[in-house]
Amino acid sequence: MDFKEIFKDFNASKFVFFLCFLPFSVLISLKLNGNIDWSMWLIFSPMWALNILVILGAICGSIVWCRHPEFRTEREGFADYKAMLIAVGMHLLLLMFQLLLCDNVEAGGHHNMWVLVFTPLFFAAPVAIAACIWGFKNDRSLELEVVLSANVLLFIFIALRMDSIILWPWTAVFIPLWIIMCLPSIGVLYYFIWTLIFYRSTFPESDRRTHLVMAVNWLLVVIPLLTFQVLLAYRLDYVNQNSWITIFIPLHISIVAMLIGTFGSKGGNKWWFGIRADFCQFMLETCPFLRLYGNISYKYPSTDQNSDTVSSEPRGSKISQTYYTAGSARYDCVVPVVTIDTPD
Repeated sequence: MDFKEIFKDFNASKFVFFLCFLPFSVLISLKLNGNIDWSMWLIFSPMWALNILVILGAICGSIVWCRHPEFRTEREGFADYKAMLIAVGMHLLLLMFQLLLCDNVEAGGHHNMWVLVFTPLFFAAPVAIAACIWGFKNDRSLELEVVLSANVLLFIFIALRMDSIILWPWTAVFIPLWIIMCLPSIGVLYYFIWTLIFYRSTFPESDRRTHLVMAVNWLLVVIPLLTFQVLLAYRLDYVNQNSWITIFIPLHISIVAMLIGTFGSKGGNKWWFGIRADFCQFMLETCPFLRLYGNISYKYPSTDQNSDTVSSEPRGSKISQTYYTAGSARYDCVVPVVTIDTPD
């Protein structure tokens, strides 16, 4: 097990997002199923923690940006700082939506119209589209913005359905979602086809293993996510009466797969909290004792290599050696050339 390979291209931003979203989805399923009677303000506590981290990270990054004017001459640093500000703007709009949602649910759903509750998402969609165009020009990856801009029609349908302005079944309301999910489904087929091609070719073993891991990860993300969406639509249309915990299990599997996929996932912004470096590199520089453990590679030898091998040279021979094999290291114990058994 090589820690260097595990934490290579580690995306700390995605890891924190999915780490907060996983307990939130678990609490939502327990709340809908009636296992817990907590208020929505408490159910959303993981998302409040996420928003607090985002805001604090942006404030620290802005302070470092203002205190070090020399960083503004770096083209890559300027693009990273702009991307951080765009991400903070998106999270602030999501925070407004979450506040309105909790307030409306706690009031029984009659405090405000659901169209007004979804208004921050409607404003976020055009901003996200402009951010995606900017990211494409500056070679930046803005995944949250892509999700918000692609699902604007879905947000409109859900708001109108919950206000009973349209009376479509939920399977029809989710039509924009079914269309969007065709793209990751094509991505799964793409990775599996490339994996088969790589295994039939003479590419190195590491490349073939990488494509296989990516294909399996995409499969564990897309298939459970599609299953969750289908079960949710059927449950809302009263086609089945499965428990909410059962319906949310595929979503939990998909989130765990995305959480694991953050190890080795390229991207991430270096301006969060003003660290201006990769997260793992920053941790190694901040905590020097981690360098020792980060440079250790564990190998598990086979059983035939575990036994110590002792040479059978006779006593008094010219060279007599004893070999000790432990793991991947080999130690030679050299005996003196002449042995004194009895005095002259």
